[in-house]
Amino acid sequence: MRRVRLYQVSSLVIRQRHLGETDRIVILYTRERGKLSALAKGVNKPRSKFAAGLQLFCHARLQLAAGRSLEVVTQVQPIDTFYHLREEWVRYAHASYVAELLDALTDEQAPDQACFDLLLATLQALDTGGDPATLVRGFELKLLAQLGYSPELNVCVSCAAKVVGSKAGFSAAQGGVVCARCLCAEGVAPLSPGARRAMRDLMHLPPQELAGRRLGSGARRELARVMRTFVDYHLARPLRSAEFLSR
Repeated sequence: MRRVRLYQVSSLVIRQRHLGETDRIVILYTRERGKLSALAKGVNKPRSKFAAGLQLFCHARLQLAAGRSLEVVTQVQPIDTFYHLREEWVRYAHASYVAELLDALTDEQAPDQACFDLLLATLQALDTGGDPATLVRGFELKLLAQLGYSPELNVCVSCAAKVVGSKAGFSAAQGGVVCARCLCAEGVAPLSPGARRAMRDLMHLPPQELAGRRLGSGARRELARVMRTFVDYHLARPLRSAEFLSR
């Protein structure tokens, strides 16, 4: 008989879908192995011992059995269910967005501990009362930087001049700020000095520290517009959850 290979992972549930009446396929982002698809048998039954740790966003320690197309969940040890994310619609929508964004930008079986830690810390900050818009902008910038799409925020991506003064912009296609002289280029959105400073802070401050901060109304509007364009530029298709963030 073929020997079943078991292994353990720290996981976050980023997507799921039902399979029949009692089973569920869960898409996990794990610290050890990156993104995985796994079958959770019987998880939809009323007394399932797996249910608590396999809800959307849940942080758990799992034991998986290696399969041909899907891993199979054999043990679940819940660590944090992020209960408050399901209590408030706004927090749930922002948590759904960060999970969908990570899912869209990563491949299966491509481990990245920094991405796992970023997602976990962002969900924790959302769950404990951090400002959703501030945390999501920070997540977008940090995730893109970790995956190799870090925006240039100091020198013009068009002419390489240092960006100074009150007039500047941001080019999603070129990946960063543009100076006043290059601002008239097609597709360049204006970006105020305050918004540029906010982007630098969001890039470098950890989610735990951003949990105690809140973007000003002007920077919030600017960055929502700029980051939506920048994120969409790197995606194959727009995210379904993104449209709910502006409601």
